[in-house]
Amino acid sequence: MDIDLINQNLAKITLAKVKSQVTNPEAKTLKEEQLKEVCAGFEAIFLKTMLKSMRSSLAGNAIFPESNGMNIYKSMQDQYLSENLSKGKSSIGVREFLYQQLKNSL
Repeated sequence: MDIDLINQNLAKITLAKVKSQVTNPEAKTLKEEQLKEVCAGFEAIFLKTMLKSMRSSLAGNAIFPESNGMNIYKSMQDQYLSENLSKGKSSIGVREFLYQQLKNSL
């Protein structure tokens, strides 16, 4: 008996979701654009973490000694590089993969 009530509520929610998408297609395109931006942001975070990990595996620099300023500069450089790589047309593919997986949940 409880399962029937749950199924009825689930059907109502699904019907309401379909109706809202049919009546307001602009909202769906806005959500898709927001999802694309979020996926690009996740890819940027992923790339920055990857760059930081790769940089930590390198030996120290003989020309410029390690300092707080140098660490801040490297962090800023990694941030800039990861954001530009994730927003470019030739990204690593995480953005597209996430978008394809999540677009049906809108």
